[in-house]
Amino acid sequence: MIAKARLVLLAAVGGALTGLISFAFLRSLDWATNTRVANGWLVWFLPAMGLLTGAVYHYLGGRAKGGTPAVIEQGHLFTHGVPARMAPMIFGGSVAGHLAGASVGREGAALQMAGSVTDTAARAARLPADERRLLIAASLAGGWGAVFGVPFTGVVFMLQVTRRHRWQALLPAAVSAFSGKLVVDRLGYRMADRPHMPAVSWTLGLPVRLILAGLAFGVFGRLFVWLLRLIRASMAHWSRWPPARPVIGGIATLALMVLVGRDYLGLSTPLLTEAFTGAHVGWWVPLLKLLFTAIALGTGFVGGEVAPLFVIGATLGGAIAPGLQVPSTLLATTGSAATFAAAASVAMTGVVLTVEQFGWNTLAPALIIGAAARLAAGKPGLYVAHH
Repeated sequence: MIAKARLVLLAAVGGALTGLISFAFLRSLDWATNTRVANGWLVWFLPAMGLLTGAVYHYLGGRAKGGTPAVIEQGHLFTHGVPARMAPMIFGGSVAGHLAGASVGREGAALQMAGSVTDTAARAARLPADERRLLIAASLAGGWGAVFGVPFTGVVFMLQVTRRHRWQALLPAAVSAFSGKLVVDRLGYRMADRPHMPAVSWTLGLPVRLILAGLAFGVFGRLFVWLLRLIRASMAHWSRWPPARPVIGGIATLALMVLVGRDYLGLSTPLLTEAFTGAHVGWWVPLLKLLFTAIALGTGFVGGEVAPLFVIGATLGGAIAPGLQVPSTLLATTGSAATFAAAASVAMTGVVLTVEQFGWNTLAPALIIGAAARLAAGKPGLYVAHH
């Protein structure tokens, strides 16, 4: 009983620390994005930012180079814990990338920061390995709760990716997730508004059309993972010096930007907002966002995969909705989560994320679309340490 109480207390501490660093991180990303938009010339420094980030990670990263898969692995099968340096490195690397326009997200960074600060606190408390493992698992929920404001999604994500002793981590995960969200909310950070979906008008053919949409989302999730791995493997083959890889990625991103514009840089929040509000979306938009993101992450820029996948899924939903004769907002909202869930092989996380963001009216469509997307994606495994 004492051990359980200690775990819950430390999970609350870890969640609060995650909330504090996440608040600073979110503010910093907002500053970086606004600064880049107001000073368009900053994008031309993207190769230099890539060189700086690549060099820091290559020479100083150590085990922090393992990224989100390493945190998930330590929450599943503990060996050495999560290094303390991971939090400041992913914080600085993500902000630097966004300042220059790299197409990376934020949730993956949040999971790394959460695991790092939580395990650092557990190490300082001299906890045994099994308790540190449970707290690292719980921190995965804390990252979702703090940076994206979806604590229930965080708990389900933890249950899906850390299957060993996962039920023992359930209570600490819930405490961590809600503690992180509470701190960010109390500090005054306002998450982006999400549309609350009305009741769906069901017709005889709607389930079939939702299945077809889900298959499309799953294919895009699989395509993203395949292209990401291809670029990483190609970079490892053609550039033996790792810091040079994000330089190549930065140059490629700038070349694409000259051809197609700046809409696909950074978080691409305007694209997401337009898709959620039912605006017309061209078929090329999700493909270009996928390409920009795969280049950035595949060549060594650091950040998250989740937010870009949200944009890819939402814009894909908006693009295919007219052809399927389904409300575009319905496919944009459900598709944003389904594409990520398909890529990461966490279908139930995608369903919970959809409902938590857009309301209970999305439950049935999310279940249909999520199942079809999971089927189409197979098991591509965005997080290679997924067990």
